[in-house]
Amino acid sequence: MHVRVLSMSINKDYQQLRTTGESPVVPWSGNALQYRDLREELAPEIERVLSSGKYVLNEDVAAFEEEFAAYCGVQHAVAVRSGSDAIAVLLRALGMRSEDEVVLPANSCSSEPNAILLGGGKPIPVDILASTYNLDPDQIEGAIGPRTRLIHAVHAYGQPCDMESINRIAKHHGLPVLEDIALAPGARINGERVGRFGDFAIASFGQGKILNSAGNGGGILLTNDGSVAERARSFANYGGGVNPDPEHVRTTYLPPGRQRVWLQPGLNSSLDAIQAAILRVKLRHLDRFVKARAERARSYDSQLAGLDVITPVISDGVTSAYRGYIIRVKDRDRVLAHLQGSGVEAATMYLPPVHLQPAMTRFGYSESDFPVTEQVARELIVLPIYPELTEDQINYVTQTLEEALSGDII
Repeated sequence: MHVRVLSMSINKDYQQLRTTGESPVVPWSGNALQYRDLREELAPEIERVLSSGKYVLNEDVAAFEEEFAAYCGVQHAVAVRSGSDAIAVLLRALGMRSEDEVVLPANSCSSEPNAILLGGGKPIPVDILASTYNLDPDQIEGAIGPRTRLIHAVHAYGQPCDMESINRIAKHHGLPVLEDIALAPGARINGERVGRFGDFAIASFGQGKILNSAGNGGGILLTNDGSVAERARSFANYGGGVNPDPEHVRTTYLPPGRQRVWLQPGLNSSLDAIQAAILRVKLRHLDRFVKARAERARSYDSQLAGLDVITPVISDGVTSAYRGYIIRVKDRDRVLAHLQGSGVEAATMYLPPVHLQPAMTRFGYSESDFPVTEQVARELIVLPIYPELTEDQINYVTQTLEEALSGDII
């Protein structure tokens, strides 16, 4: 068994945790520390928005759309209240009809099939690769049918999926691809940032994301198709838009210069101005955040080498954003309990797999339908990783994990 020496501060924190149940030694996120580091930039922006009295659809929202689109290398962006809403407004803009199908990975957040179901569509799960946990291109062909309208490619846990193969399959079938970068903003494929490799892309800025807002708010749709962006923007803002028929809505009701009318049923899903202002500040640091996460991942890689764990496998030509540091272990529940009981806020994700969730019962899926996804779901643990994570904390996580794996548990 390897022996590691921990700093006195970590030992002190660990003892405090064991005796008082206070703050964890290794929190799940570094949000509070990130705010401390960016306070001088964030505080004036928050004050500016609050003092303006303009909290919805102000210039910060438009500026963030422009800046994030430029960052990802696309022409149009529509900011909304969540990543789920970004999917919903896209499906509406594409004219999704009842029972139209969307192919997506079985290893995914329930928010993705939820948005499809709310839009009247049908999610079609596909199994994943055991190496990267991303959509398995070889499984896509069998999932495509006459009602398929879209392939939803999710960059799992921050690592880009095989967009070249997915796009080739999609092109063969005349299907568009939605690139989901919710867990991977700032990740790269052959040196280029994700968000530009599909026909459309969505991102999410909830508090657990790499680029996060102050709360559970924030999502965005990216596209080079101006007409899709226009329809999506209308649906995200109550279905409003420019009056297409002045004779239908008598011009006497509209004062000079007023052209906006209600065109269709829609959502109340505009991004709040204060969230946009926060995201604009953090976007300037995103490349630094991603680089710092990769550095901490390398520390985990080094310290976990030789242990009975499966660590991340990063594909050639891609740079992961490391939404989490993903490991797989035998006897996952026992190992996870020891980590959490020792003050390490490790976690699981996407349990049970989406095809086994109660909301999917009507589609008749059962256990063993997607064996790789199911095996991963039984073994996966997400270790904390973020720019503010210290080397001492990584040492503590790996020593605690080693204790659990060896059975050397007090």
